[in-house]
Amino acid sequence: KNGVSSRSHAVCQIQIKGKSRGVLTLIDCAGSERRHDSMYHSSERQKESAEINASLYALKECIRARANDSTRIPFRSSSLTRILKES
Repeated sequence: KNGVSSRSHAVCQIQIKGKSRGVLTLIDCAGSERRHDSMYHSSERQKESAEINASLYALKECIRARANDSTRIPFRSSSLTRILKES
């Protein structure tokens, strides 16, 4: 348990120009919380936890879809996955 950890995701995108072009995306994801750990938190903090868990789930579903060569990648599921669409 880390009482001082960030409650949000951080995204850094670096555009690479020159002969080889592309975008390097670095992500620091907020950690998911188990329901038992958050049951004593305020309602605002519980809402934050639910949003974090939902975006991590959306990210997992995008990764799973790409790994399975799916024709549909659910990028619209969260802000985090929308940012990663071009990656």
